[in-house]
Amino acid sequence: MRPNLDFIGTHGLDRFLEQQTKRIGLLQTMLEDFDDGKSKSFYCVAAALLPVTALEDSLHRVQRQIKEDKVKSADVKTKAGILRGLLMIASPRPEST
Repeated sequence: MRPNLDFIGTHGLDRFLEQQTKRIGLLQTMLEDFDDGKSKSFYCVAAALLPVTALEDSLHRVQRQIKEDKVKSADVKTKAGILRGLLMIASPRPEST
């Protein structure tokens, strides 16, 4: 909740709401195109915690990889695995001390 309040304080409520609307749209895409029956919670957490740019980048990269690997559109399990991997790479890592 604190990062949301900080964002609103820095960028304003309208920009925050724009970002949230983007998050919802990106999550809908993940659920509609990449839900293998066991990734829904993972996608929800990723959509809530990752920066919008990381979500957008991951979705662009998964589409490119699907095309390059010639993954069939009905092969949701493979597509979901690719997207989960990309989102894991996009996840922020704790800083070492």
